[in-house]
Amino acid sequence: MHCIASRFALIVAVAVLAAAKVAAQQAPSAAGPHLPPNGGDEVAAVNRVVDGIMQPYLAQEQRRAGGHLWRRSADLGAIVAVSLHGHRYFFPYGKATDAGAPFTRGTQVEIGSCTKTFTTTLFALAINRKQIVPDASAQKYMPEGYTLRTQQLTPLELADFTSGMPDDPTNLPRGLEQRSIEHYTVKDFLTWASNYEPTTRLPAPYRYSNAGIGLLSYLVATATGKTWEDQANSEILQPLGMADTTLRPMPEQQKRLAQGHNRAGRDAPRWPVYAWYAAGGLRSTAQDMISFGEANLGHQEVNGKPVSAELIAAMQLAQKPIFTMPNGNKQAMAWVNNMGGGNPKFHPVILKNGGTSGFGTVIAINPTKDAAIFIGMNQVGANPAVKGVQILRQLP
Repeated sequence: MHCIASRFALIVAVAVLAAAKVAAQQAPSAAGPHLPPNGGDEVAAVNRVVDGIMQPYLAQEQRRAGGHLWRRSADLGAIVAVSLHGHRYFFPYGKATDAGAPFTRGTQVEIGSCTKTFTTTLFALAINRKQIVPDASAQKYMPEGYTLRTQQLTPLELADFTSGMPDDPTNLPRGLEQRSIEHYTVKDFLTWASNYEPTTRLPAPYRYSNAGIGLLSYLVATATGKTWEDQANSEILQPLGMADTTLRPMPEQQKRLAQGHNRAGRDAPRWPVYAWYAAGGLRSTAQDMISFGEANLGHQEVNGKPVSAELIAAMQLAQKPIFTMPNGNKQAMAWVNNMGGGNPKFHPVILKNGGTSGFGTVIAINPTKDAAIFIGMNQVGANPAVKGVQILRQLP
């Protein structure tokens, strides 16, 4: 188990249906005004890799996923966005809606836990601005009126999943809709979090936690004096030109929302906005998410707009490995550094996957290749993260 001193040293040191039914409707041209210098060679290589991996995967009728039987929806679809050396490619597959609307780079999907990387970027910004101390007691940054029972809990332990907190609050209502912020309120969530007690010494062994990232967002809000939504908009979304990334889609955006499906292939309800929305509430598009990926690669310009050195530094801090997990991968602030099973031929791929009641997503980057990928699929349990890593490793 890593110690608090080494964790703090690390932080301050870095200031990272059948194939015919799902036939690819590929749109390989670059999104921006510039084509790759090697033109057709790169285009052909990217097309070959993406289609070669995605088409057979989407054609599978059923499989076991996470211990559950997964059956492909008749309306399964996907959108894949790739950035290679700043050249963008978009690959739509299948259907975005049951009515047959195709996926496009502007189709909105629920990105689920990919939202966490926005939250940890904001946390890293606050660290670098000296607004929050990662290894201080989280109580120092609790919203007014709430006192943590666990005074030794730190913001960093929430960010890297060593707080011991469960995945979600343990006192949630049974129904999905009853868990929305209108029913299970911010007060309900913070009261539950205040009474949380770990069952082991902190930092605890790795335990994935939506609740922990949700609580982290409220600590950062207290430390900075700005709500999570205000910070996400002013620090990330607006600077990167990500106009279609939001917690609450506007009427025009709602018309572009894909229909999600459950593991059995049936229509899934839309994902509510929870009180811990900073862990999984955003909706976005392939166009926006590949912009986010390019910024995380350290591109100094995205969508024709300069990216500040401050934002790039925060993104790289959030990506920085903090400890090694039993499977050999390295945990960062929400991000995971996939080390390829120790194979020296594989460069690390930094990724975060997401899932809601009806969607599976992944955002991933391969800094060595200057490559990023986003995959959104409109069925939960599809697990596109594995395919995203595979595509990044096979790109030229």
